Amino acid sequence: MSRIIFIMLASALTTFLIRSVPFIFFTKRTLPDLIKYFGRYLPFALMPLLVVFGLRNIDITTYPFGLAELIASLVVIILHAKFNKLFLSISVGTILYMFLIQIVFI
Repeated sequence: MSRIIFIMLASALTTFLIRSVPFIFFTKRTLPDLIKYFGRYLPFALMPLLVVFGLRNIDITTYPFGLAELIASLVVIILHAKFNKLFLSISVGTILYMFLIQIVFI
C-alpha cells in the first residue's frame, strides 16, 4: 500500500514540476522566439498524429467495421467547424463514441 502511495506522490510531484517550471522561468522575461513558434504551430502539427493514433486500430473486416470511430470523428469535425469550441467538440465526440461502442455496437 505504501508503494502505491509513493508512486502516486512521485507522479503528482513530477506533473507539478513539469507544468510549473515554464512559469517560473518565463514570468519576468519575454518569451524566446523558438518558444513562441512552438506555441503557435506545434498544436496544429500534432493533430494529424493524434488522428492517426486514434484511428490506427480500426478493423474494417469485422463488425462494426469502424463505424463508431468514423461517426464520432465526423461529429467532432462538424462540431468544431460549426462552433470552433475545442472542449465541446472533443467531449461530445468522446461521449458519442463511448455510447456507440457500449450501447449501439455491442
